[in-house]
Amino acid sequence: MKTITIDRFEEDNAVCEDGKKIRVLPRASLPAEAKPGDTLHYKNNRWYINTDTTVSRAAEIEARFERIKRRNTI
Repeated sequence: MKTITIDRFEEDNAVCEDGKKIRVLPRASLPAEAKPGDTLHYKNNRWYINTDTTVSRAAEIEARFERIKRRNTI
């Protein structure tokens, strides 16, 4: 199963991270509700949003950001 994370949208394309690679996919090939930061899985010739992975990844990024902020205010 392939996994990507949406970095951003540029016109009709989605710029995504695939491990350490950057992939550009047609925005129309993704779920209509997909947004930057979402993690998607490819199964049965379709992309699906993995809400659990998206939420846990966002929480991890937020925790890192908070640690950096605390470190820079000391």
